[in-house]
Amino acid sequence: MSVAQGTGTYPAYIGNSRLLSTAGGGTALSTTKVWIPIPPGISNVLITPRNFATAVVAKVSLNPFITVLKTIDGMSTPPTNYSEAAQDGAAGTLVTLSSLPTLANGGAVYVGAVDLFGGLMADVVDPNGGGGTMAVTYWNGTAWTNITPTDGTTNLSADGLISWTVPTDWVQAELGTVLGRSFPGTGQSLYWVRIATSVAYDASTTLASLYAYSRFGDSVMELASGQVFGTAINRAQNGGVIQAQVDAVTGNLIVNGFY
Repeated sequence: MSVAQGTGTYPAYIGNSRLLSTAGGGTALSTTKVWIPIPPGISNVLITPRNFATAVVAKVSLNPFITVLKTIDGMSTPPTNYSEAAQDGAAGTLVTLSSLPTLANGGAVYVGAVDLFGGLMADVVDPNGGGGTMAVTYWNGTAWTNITPTDGTTNLSADGLISWTVPTDWVQAELGTVLGRSFPGTGQSLYWVRIATSVAYDASTTLASLYAYSRFGDSVMELASGQVFGTAINRAQNGGVIQAQVDAVTGNLIVNGFY
């Protein structure tokens, strides 16, 4: 069923609704990307850009929900699952990477999604002060292969985007099968990357959030001011986070979610 709303026709949503963006006019946009998490249970969203100052379009992408698993012993024991904590948008739930060892000593963070993704956006609460460099590898069906990231966080010493060119030979796999370890969170076939550090993280390294960056980088959907976009949400495919910015100066983005 659909109903007329303004100048278009959109699905008629049944059930509760909530605001996902900032109240009182929408999340502020600039040429710097912002990230609006999509809570579990949301079945549809309506997105409306507005209040443009010189901007011509808002650039918007609905990115997949990611699985985030941390191991400190090479997956000898079940990993810590930070998937919800990384993407719930709540300040009180953290991704704790304190003292994460090097890969040689069993430390790694595995991140997977059902769709390809072009990087990760990290919101750092307590930065890594231990130095070192970040290595990102992807599973090509045979081996973990270097992905050569552009690390805007300098190994999680600051907030930033960790981005890469999506490999053409990146394949979906069950992490449990790849590692020969069957634990919760490892049985789904996903596109996996492995994040490792050359020097153990210091004892307080924590993240407030970790979100998927679009596989298309910044070449994403464009919406004009006042153009309402509605879509169904499949959490695994497009229900992790909304990535948004304007092409110039400032604007706002209103996002309403429906259960």
